[in-house]
Amino acid sequence: FDCDGVIWKGDSVIPGVPETLDFLREQGKRLIFVTNNSTKSRAGYVKKFTSLGLNVKPEEVFSSSFAAAGYLEQSDFPKDKKVYVIGEVGIIEELEMAGIQAIGGPADSDKKVELKPGEKLLQDKNV
Repeated sequence: FDCDGVIWKGDSVIPGVPETLDFLREQGKRLIFVTNNSTKSRAGYVKKFTSLGLNVKPEEVFSSSFAAAGYLEQSDFPKDKKVYVIGEVGIIEELEMAGIQAIGGPADSDKKVELKPGEKLLQDKNV
């Protein structure tokens, strides 16, 4: 299932969803919840499901933040390197759970780059 607009709309569960999920589980169906929204980690999505009265496990959630971290982990991303995240905390949390160092994210959302003529931007060589 997609999440936004299928399971919930904003902070409200869509009518009939709890009963449908319960029915499918009773039938022995495996449920997977998919979202391209990277603002939350799988743990963050489990909290959202719980707040809506839905019992969902982290392994049932497949988000774009989880996919990004999984891709880097499976492609043997060097452990001494860092990822600069242009995005939300969900990506940072998933990278950390995969053992990948991350910088940036929401912590850098209000930063501005203001260079004087001839001035160089300092870079982290491990990014």
